[in-house]
Amino acid sequence: MEPITSTAMIATVVGYLAKSLKDQKPLQAFFSEFTEATVNWIKPLFIKDDQPKEVLENLQKDPADALNQSDAQNALARGLRDTPGAEALLTAMYARIMDKKEKGEAISISDSKNVVIGNMHAGGNIIVGDSNTLNK
Repeated sequence: MEPITSTAMIATVVGYLAKSLKDQKPLQAFFSEFTEATVNWIKPLFIKDDQPKEVLENLQKDPADALNQSDAQNALARGLRDTPGAEALLTAMYARIMDKKEKGEAISISDSKNVVIGNMHAGGNIIVGDSNTLNK
């Protein structure tokens, strides 16, 4: 199995957060699923002085909106870039989400654009993205 990329892990975490918000679960329920070290890293990316930052407010208003999810993914990517050792924390979050999925707990990433997780095999072309000029 090929290693999963940071981009795919970020998309999975944000997709899981968006699904939690869409299901109207409290934000604290999302944070409670991860280790204290992980929460201490990710929480300041979305919350300041116990108030949601704009990126989280927008995601809370419309968790299915692709731009809101993209903004959240960018915030997480910046946090990954700016924090030494954050890769291990992101990997732990991803592993926890995948563990829940393997146990049959409901996890889905929906209404997200350009998210590819896992191996892709095709007998022809695979196009990921908005621009499909191949068949026009």
